[in-house]
Amino acid sequence: MALNRNHSDGGGVIVNNSESVLMTYDHVEMTFSDIEPMPDAFKGTKKGSVFLTPYRVIFVSKGKDSMQSFGMAFYLLKDCEIKQPVFGANYIKGTVKAEAGGR
Repeated sequence: MALNRNHSDGGGVIVNNSESVLMTYDHVEMTFSDIEPMPDAFKGTKKGSVFLTPYRVIFVSKGKDSMQSFGMAFYLLKDCEIKQPVFGANYIKGTVKAEAGGR
């Protein structure tokens, strides 16, 4: 996982040379829970866009927030579930593990 490493100043996404963007979804909301202590960058609901590459999911927030981008490699995602409530928006719920040696 990487915080604030995959966005450009103009609001776009930055991917590696070996990657390509397969799909993009706008108007996405992201929230974090079960983090103790909760860093300021992870507090509240983040709104922005999600970019899907062959190797990871990249969230880029809209506006000026302490979290501008959040990258999640597929091999670090665990226990993912797709939820489709009757009275609410569909969502994906899961766990992202920190990469060994990451900051």
